[in-house]
Amino acid sequence: MDTHVVILISIMIVAGGFGGFLNYLHGFDTISVDKKGMPAGLRYTLLGIGSAFLVPAFLKMIASDLVNRHSSDVDYLIFAGFCLIAAIFSRRFIGTIGEKVLEAANSAKKAAEEAKKGLEATQNQVSSNAERIETVKLAVDLNTIQKDSFQANSSREDALQELVDTFISRTSIPDYAKRLKVKAELGRKMGEIIVRNNLPATDLLARNQSEGMLLALAYAVQLRPDENSLSILKNISGLATQLYTRYSILVSFDTLARNNFITKSEAQEIENIIKGFHKGADDSLLRKIEDSLNILRFILA
Repeated sequence: MDTHVVILISIMIVAGGFGGFLNYLHGFDTISVDKKGMPAGLRYTLLGIGSAFLVPAFLKMIASDLVNRHSSDVDYLIFAGFCLIAAIFSRRFIGTIGEKVLEAANSAKKAAEEAKKGLEATQNQVSSNAERIETVKLAVDLNTIQKDSFQANSSREDALQELVDTFISRTSIPDYAKRLKVKAELGRKMGEIIVRNNLPATDLLARNQSEGMLLALAYAVQLRPDENSLSILKNISGLATQLYTRYSILVSFDTLARNNFITKSEAQEIENIIKGFHKGADDSLLRKIEDSLNILRFILA
């Protein structure tokens, strides 16, 4: 063992024991009900030694390098003085160090939780931005196709139904970012099937009100908003339970607002629907709710 470490340990034992015994003799930091005698004296001596062994931790907390310095005997004397003071006021010193350690641990835990939330919010925002880019690309592609060319196709409707029925199982992924990505991909694919094949949204909703179908209809509105879209969104808003589906519905409301499909008389009702999404919302959804409400305020102004 390094000689320096041996000297420090010796100082902590000697100064700690001596300080603890002084505390016992003079009652600097003792319990008033303690009776004088060997058991109490030994207890305070050991308590002093224990306090002295906490001095290196205390010096580390105040960013002192005294423990690492051993350039002169003065450093050892200063260290011994710290140990003696800690031992004399052992009960208070131990309590203070304990509180500081717990406070530091709680601060570290809080910082870690905030960092995790920030990361999740960033991942969600990145996913949302990527989703919007893909939506714009798809919308441009759809605009090149004549609306009259869309014909309801039973095989495509079957494909949509298969995606809707397996939506929950496909998106039951523990990883948050991957789960959002899969939901976005499925939502776009289902919405594209509805729009490309001109499938009647009202009939689809009447036959199936599962979370997958609600998401599909929300994406269909984003891809091709029209005068019937607002009614569809109002119907599915009260049925959606998953946060991502609600987020997509808000994006669809924004799409209608930007394309002048929401009138001033309708905006108040939509505002109440959107405010209803506050219940159980996470940070990402709360931010989206506020964004959507700001868009509606321009209509109401």
